[in-house]
Amino acid sequence: MDEFLGIVGLFAFAIMAGALCGIIAIAQLSNLKQEIAQLKAKVLSLELANNAQSHNEGADKSTDCSTAQHSDTAQANSNKATFNQVSLNQPNQPHGQEKTATSAIKSSASVSVSKHKQSSKNLKPTLVTSLFKKLRSDFEQNWMTWIGAVALALGGIFLAKYSLEAGLLSVAMRLTLGGLFGGGLIATAAYMHYKNSVFEGFNNYIPAALASGGFITCFALTLLAYSSYSMISPLTAFVVLGIIAISASAMAIMLGPVLAVLGIIGAYCVPVLVNTGSNNLFALYMYIGFISLSAALVAHKVQRAWLWYLLWAGHLGWYIVGFTIANSSTIWLMGTYGLLSVIGLIAVPRLGLKLAMVETRPHSLKRLINVLPSHPLMLACITPLLLAMLFDSDNYLQWKIINALSILTLLFLVLKNSRWDLWQGAALITAALILLSTPSYYIDFSDSLFIFKHPYGGALFLGLALSAYGLYFGIKWAPKRLAFHITASFSIFIIIATLYAIIPNHALTTAYPLWAVILLISSAILIKCAMSGVTLFQRFTYWVGANANITLAITMLLNDSGLTIALAIQVLLISVLIKRYRVPMPHWPIKALVAALLLRLTLAPWTPSYDALTIFNLHWSIIVYPLCTALFLAAAKCFQTSQLKIWLEGAALHCLALFITTETSYQLVGHYPKFGSLSFYEQALLTCNWLALGCVYLHRARIAGSLAKLYQVAGIALASAAGITTLSTLLNANPFLNSIYIGEYSVFNWLFLLWLVPAGLVLWLYTLIKPLYTKAAPFILTVAGVLSVFAINGFIRQFWLGPYIYLSKGVSNAELYSYSIIWLLLGAGTVILGHLKKQLLIQKIGLGILAAVIVKVFLVDMANLTGLLKALSFIGLGLSLVGLSWLFQKLRSHANQA
Repeated sequence: MDEFLGIVGLFAFAIMAGALCGIIAIAQLSNLKQEIAQLKAKVLSLELANNAQSHNEGADKSTDCSTAQHSDTAQANSNKATFNQVSLNQPNQPHGQEKTATSAIKSSASVSVSKHKQSSKNLKPTLVTSLFKKLRSDFEQNWMTWIGAVALALGGIFLAKYSLEAGLLSVAMRLTLGGLFGGGLIATAAYMHYKNSVFEGFNNYIPAALASGGFITCFALTLLAYSSYSMISPLTAFVVLGIIAISASAMAIMLGPVLAVLGIIGAYCVPVLVNTGSNNLFALYMYIGFISLSAALVAHKVQRAWLWYLLWAGHLGWYIVGFTIANSSTIWLMGTYGLLSVIGLIAVPRLGLKLAMVETRPHSLKRLINVLPSHPLMLACITPLLLAMLFDSDNYLQWKIINALSILTLLFLVLKNSRWDLWQGAALITAALILLSTPSYYIDFSDSLFIFKHPYGGALFLGLALSAYGLYFGIKWAPKRLAFHITASFSIFIIIATLYAIIPNHALTTAYPLWAVILLISSAILIKCAMSGVTLFQRFTYWVGANANITLAITMLLNDSGLTIALAIQVLLISVLIKRYRVPMPHWPIKALVAALLLRLTLAPWTPSYDALTIFNLHWSIIVYPLCTALFLAAAKCFQTSQLKIWLEGAALHCLALFITTETSYQLVGHYPKFGSLSFYEQALLTCNWLALGCVYLHRARIAGSLAKLYQVAGIALASAAGITTLSTLLNANPFLNSIYIGEYSVFNWLFLLWLVPAGLVLWLYTLIKPLYTKAAPFILTVAGVLSVFAINGFIRQFWLGPYIYLSKGVSNAELYSYSIIWLLLGAGTVILGHLKKQLLIQKIGLGILAAVIVKVFLVDMANLTGLLKALSFIGLGLSLVGLSWLFQKLRSHANQA
């Protein structure tokens, strides 16, 4: 019984939700009507007063009081009451004055109505913002009505429950009385609607509330008879509940959307509430189809958008549920249901039962994308069929035929409404998925004629058919509907490219001659169409399609990197065509192609199939990355005054970055960087590469326009990665701490790449970061100084010790003194440079170096001195520091005077 009451509570909640939606719409309309009536009455009364004063200048004071009384009364009543009061209080008005007053009334009424219409338009935002307040106020006015309706329904249920517990009546009698009670409520509601009873302006509210209580009572009693008493069979309960739900929906045409909500929700919930146990999917879909048809008629009559949402949710929800209980014998039923759903939910409401053509004019891409709800409904109907084909390989042929029929359905509907032109793209994607989902055991590659058999032969036929479809209807029917020309240009390309992706390498030699001939013939046809094209976009599309086919034909002669080169060539060709024909093409298709190509280039070094790939006996990255860089730069020159130029130059820069990062590592260690196990030499190279690229990105951010933020993020990310690598080297692979071979030459050894080059790059990074992040600039400058110190000291130690400079080998006196001499020269040079450049910071750095050298000389170099010499050394240290301080003050004063 608790479950039963829970179900009743859900229905009551659905009724309340629908009621609130109806209240919003009706209350707004009623308030507007009342405001118009009050404004009319006020304007009419004022106009009558002015007319009376103009025609009766000698009227007495009582007449004025009467007019004022009429004005006050008119402000509180409707138009009809105003007219009655005017006629009763002025019975002796002359005929001419009455006629004049009448004309004045009409003119003033028309003016007031037009003004109020204009004011109502201006008040729309205010009404939207005060929606919650109006909802609350309307609920406060009518809450008793709806609570009373729910109470009536619950009263009938509790009466039946009480009679059951007390044993007053037999089961059949209790159910009969309950049914009579529910039927009485429905009959009362129909009678009140027939008599057109009005209750405070909401003539449908109380009848709808009574009818809702009656239908809920009937629903509950039927479920009670089925679940608690077992008086009726599941099939009988199913039919009775369906009849009740449909009756509620039908009555909703008279009483409004509240009953429509009850009927639609109740009808779709019947299979859940009553399980016949037969698992008859055909009967279920027949029932759902009938309910959807009935709900569509009700929603069309009631004119509420949210009723359509309920219809779509219920219809498509059971469609999805059907896939969970479907088997091999119901595949055709699922396909039929899905395709009929496309026709019934999308085509019929917009094209009519005869599916007549409604629109053929072309539309912009923005308008084609924003076609709601057609696009989501189409995807909801077609996508489950595609997923079933992809995951149910045992019944692949059946799903393939069903999806082929879905392609025909979509292409047929495109001819009926040009707003659905994008469905040609859905048809192409479906065709490609049909090929990709083909199980390998269907194909016998040992047979040289496999290219003419399933699925390869069928795929070629489908590609040719789609191309012919686009050509015929694009040229004959709609020259300006670009979707047809895109279908004609790229259908064969997409189909053969898909076949090329799934065919084994050993079978490509058999298929290539036929595919190449088809691609070249298609290119010739497209070039011919481009020469005779009507519109600029038509010609451009055919040119691009022809180039794509030729590029694919060339690509199939090459290997994996050949496809990459072919795509890059395609970017250049499209750019050249845009420049040559001055096509105002949107940039996003080219950007999407470049982004896909960059993703392929980025992932290629770590893709197993590229490990041993060569081109002309050279490793592929030596050819591909520089060539793609050159192609992107050439394409960028075609867009001199466009943001696309910056995008293509960025792509070229990314290719260059990939080339430097990967090829240097490959030439050094024989493989691409493995970031989990980098060697000392790879770390040194990657540090230089990433720092250089980060600085280049940050430098380019200054002229990148809208892409500046992207370049800044990329530059900082690369610099951070270089910093992490440098820190890892200092801790884990430091030549001062570990026995690491750094080279035989004095300067041009691995220390040059490990510390000196990064120091210079970090100094460049400092100049780039300082305008952006002022607080981080001193830290970056400090890092540059630390790296410089490591580099210089490393060079000095390598000069004395050779290729191994780890500290445990000890330090000779000659090496110790050389540090002092070299750093003394560097410090002095730095001070002089800062003075010449008039840079106080450089001067401070130089003086700091000199001070450090002096401290080292007196504390380290002279550490073995004793007695007088030691005392003199400390005296000399103090004098030197004082002298340096004086020199610093002198330089600063000169700088201030300058």
